Amino acid sequence: MLDIIKTIVLGRPKGIRRTILSKLFSESEDTSPNASFSSPMGSSEDVESPSVATNSLEPPKDVTPPEGFEVVLHKDALEEGQIVEVIIAGTAIAVAKANGEIYAFENTCPHAGGPLSEGALDCSEEHVHVRCPYHGWDFDLKNGACLTSPDSDVGCYETHLEGNAICVKI
Repeated sequence: MLDIIKTIVLGRPKGIRRTILSKLFSESEDTSPNASFSSPMGSSEDVESPSVATNSLEPPKDVTPPEGFEVVLHKDALEEGQIVEVIIAGTAIAVAKANGEIYAFENTCPHAGGPLSEGALDCSEEHVHVRCPYHGWDFDLKNGACLTSPDSDVGCYETHLEGNAICVKI
């Protein structure tokens, strides 16, 4: 519970509040196993870390998405195994690419509000799961089902590739 309060007050490790506080007070990042953002299994080797967005390609502006869809990313801005957060109509969602497919889903874990875009992907030919970085809850990205607690699904959004644009239906 204290970890959650710490995260609420100080912000996520790479969030704006933590950045501002570290600049103001020269705070070094807490990487101890008890830190609010430490691996759910206690060691950074236990969970594959997500790819960091290194591609800065802007979403194409010359694409008209299908009815009800919004252009969110350039198709080359999302690499295999990567998750990114995007804001659509004021809603934070996560977009991931796994096994050549694009998935869009709610960015907030229903358990403790963890940012799923900072989680790890677990992919095989049979499944695509995302693991919440706070407590390790797993979600199936094909249907949003929570594998840890059946009552705690996340919403999934329909995706569409239009030219060079990844489009999401909200």
